[in-house]
Amino acid sequence: MSTLDDWQDRCEQLFVAGGHAAVRRAAREGIEELGPHPDLYCWLALGHVAEDDDDHDDEAERTFRAGLALDPDHLGLLAGYAELCLRADGFDRPGRAGRAAGLTRRLKELAPDSAQAGRVEAAERWTRRGYWDDIRMRTAVRAAESDDRRRATEAQARTLGEDLSRGGATAPVDPTDREARACAADQGRIGRGVWCGASQGAGASR
Repeated sequence: MSTLDDWQDRCEQLFVAGGHAAVRRAAREGIEELGPHPDLYCWLALGHVAEDDDDHDDEAERTFRAGLALDPDHLGLLAGYAELCLRADGFDRPGRAGRAAGLTRRLKELAPDSAQAGRVEAAERWTRRGYWDDIRMRTAVRAAESDDRRRATEAQARTLGEDLSRGGATAPVDPTDREARACAADQGRIGRGVWCGASQGAGASR
């Protein structure tokens, strides 16, 4: 029989790999084996949130609430639910958007210096961005993409030059490999340590 840590490790590995459907499947299997547990509900909800889809957001909300019914002070669930509510459209989902303030306030009361609170503060700053912030963000993204293409081209040129000097041929460097690794690393930073099991202080799972 697998332990809770085993199931959480499996969920984290799948999440970092981008297997969101597999994360949900693993979390459900863990719940079936171990019984309802807030940490596994957190992973199940996160697997829905990552899809960035209205139907999945609805499922994520139901899952967050089911987990909080087991542990109302679970930092991971509070943070994940708060971020979901912060990004909700106030016109289409006024109830969900309205719940953000209460969830954020409770999280900061429990653990103001936690990684989860920091994550939610970043989400709050994002929701408060204005027109000029959007312009600056788009400009920065375009500059970064241009810089990535330049570095990829230089890397390919170096590889080709080295290969020609040896009189051989080799496949071109694929910049998407580097991007995929960076994406996985970034996703890993918002995995178990921030959301679903570790460093939960007052909201530690029981």
